[in-house]
Amino acid sequence: AAAAPALPGARANPRSAHSGAGPTPSHEPCGQARDAMALGLVRACVERGVPIFGICRGLQEMNVAFGGTLHPEIRELPGRMNHRMPRLENGEIHPDIEVVFADRHEVRLAKGGAFAELLGCECIRVNSLHGQGILEPGERVVVEGVAEDGTIEAIAIADAPSFALGVQWHAEYDPQRNPINRALFQAFGAALRRHKQS
Repeated sequence: AAAAPALPGARANPRSAHSGAGPTPSHEPCGQARDAMALGLVRACVERGVPIFGICRGLQEMNVAFGGTLHPEIRELPGRMNHRMPRLENGEIHPDIEVVFADRHEVRLAKGGAFAELLGCECIRVNSLHGQGILEPGERVVVEGVAEDGTIEAIAIADAPSFALGVQWHAEYDPQRNPINRALFQAFGAALRRHKQS
């Protein structure tokens, strides 16, 4: 059986053509080569029952793959907070990785949803290092978790035959000490093992 993908975050964003708003001067570089690979990969994995886990940009790619749209600067929407990584007063990225990846806001999980069942709770705290975010969910994209300001933070793909979840936060950070991130990767790993044995 083929290996299953985890779609990680990246500095580059999915290109503006996938956005419900035009590009802005502060919009970071886009990654068209990755778009060309990732969007088809998402659809193929879901169709074939291959487990897939989207993280940050990966969540955005999962949404776009099913026809959803993105906003290049989610903080510009009314009532939204700044979800970008912490910076110093001079604009430089904070040098302390513990500060950069610290939990910054709550995410309310859908009652009875995949995340609530997997994590055994309906509210978690997560880090936040993104400028772009989901504007409109795509077809089959189920909103599983929302930040206090309404930003979509967790999704699942409806009727996927295997693990097909995405998170807007960086779940790869320190899963040894972070029980939420650890539980997600354990579930992804278990899905990989089941797929390999099938």
